[in-house]
Amino acid sequence: MWELYRRGFDTHHIFSVDEYYWEDRPKYYAALDGVRQAGEDLTAWLEYCAAGLRQTLERAWLRIQTFQTKTAEKLVLRPRQEQLLRLLRDHGSMAPGEIWEALGVSRQGAMDLLRPLLAAGLVEKVGGKKTGRYVLRNS
Repeated sequence: MWELYRRGFDTHHIFSVDEYYWEDRPKYYAALDGVRQAGEDLTAWLEYCAAGLRQTLERAWLRIQTFQTKTAEKLVLRPRQEQLLRLLRDHGSMAPGEIWEALGVSRQGAMDLLRPLLAAGLVEKVGGKKTGRYVLRNS
């Protein structure tokens, strides 16, 4: 995996193969032990690692597809912004106070998360100044 990072893949850390290994620790250790049992033949280990990379990249691709923008600008989502987008998807709409509480951030922190999402057209504010709510913009 280090080679992927070294060559510039995932410079924004949107995927981590470690999650794949942590999900099923016994399978990970069995794959490692399999190398010893197979007389140091790495074939099964490499197949296991390749499957992990594929699953991890598929998950990252699904996350990317979930939140596409129509702007030409690149938007790099921070983990909290991804969490906010999921909250809006699940709740339909949220008032500012609900966002602060759900994310455990200050009012200013929530606005710092929202501003780029509003500018990119992923999120929009509906309603008035006091009754406004944030929603995912329909594509």
